[in-house]
Amino acid sequence: MSRVTDLFVHPLKGAAPQRVQRLRIDALGAVGDRRWVLVDAHGTQLTAREVPRLLHVEATVPIADGAVMADAPLALRVRDTADASPSLFVAHGGDDAPRREVRVWDDVVSLVDAGDTAAEWCSDAVGVSCRLMHWAHDSRRPLRAKYAGPLATTGRDVTVTDGAPLLLLGAASLDELNGRLTANGSAALPIARFRPNVVLATHASHEEDRWSLVRVGSVRLGVGSACPRCVVTTIHPETLARDVEPLRTLATYRRGAEGSVLFGVNASADGPGEIAVGDDVTVLALKEHAGG
Repeated sequence: MSRVTDLFVHPLKGAAPQRVQRLRIDALGAVGDRRWVLVDAHGTQLTAREVPRLLHVEATVPIADGAVMADAPLALRVRDTADASPSLFVAHGGDDAPRREVRVWDDVVSLVDAGDTAAEWCSDAVGVSCRLMHWAHDSRRPLRAKYAGPLATTGRDVTVTDGAPLLLLGAASLDELNGRLTANGSAALPIARFRPNVVLATHASHEEDRWSLVRVGSVRLGVGSACPRCVVTTIHPETLARDVEPLRTLATYRRGAEGSVLFGVNASADGPGEIAVGDDVTVLALKEHAGG
């Protein structure tokens, strides 16, 4: 039986992850995960693909009982600065705060503007003129069926993730990749490079591809499509240097449609609940076709 070994949230899309012991799940996905995003002058999301310096921004949310607190202030600092304390605290504005229409991939979403002070700090931190936005209680972005597996998506929304509420990754899958990387003379990579929410101690590499419905902690998760990986995985989070790995190696054995490479699986919960480190994973149903 698989079990949960690590949990992460990414409060600011594209910024450094925050490790937690408990992952609270609400109607949108993991509480505190990707509820904040930077946008450019045209109102389009910014990610570490376009702005690698985002990886040096540590964005954290206060923790209570091992889990991040909902609607709590966001603390921001730039990694490796002399002062280890946060440089800016940004309150979660009310739903009557100024709004902007933001393009998140193919969707246009109404988000709350965090104000000029936050915009100035973030622009200096990432080296690009931008504004900091956050999800409002009445923001809407439809959840697409391919991310939810067998679960219904009618009337459901997702935040500013790449599309799925949750990303699951089996440790055996990373072991397989790292074995191939080191055999080729490349360095092994840490799990955080792949920005999962839920890391699992699995027995076989990519066994998560075969899951359709699982129970983890107090929630059932529908497992949708395998996750296509992008160039962010090739950026060293400390130096920001770019490489061809791990995409070059993944392409040799994890090819998906239209040339994509796949690693980890998208998932969605069937309702509120909680996942904790140490929770067992019970597989309730398997896909008819692996990787579907």
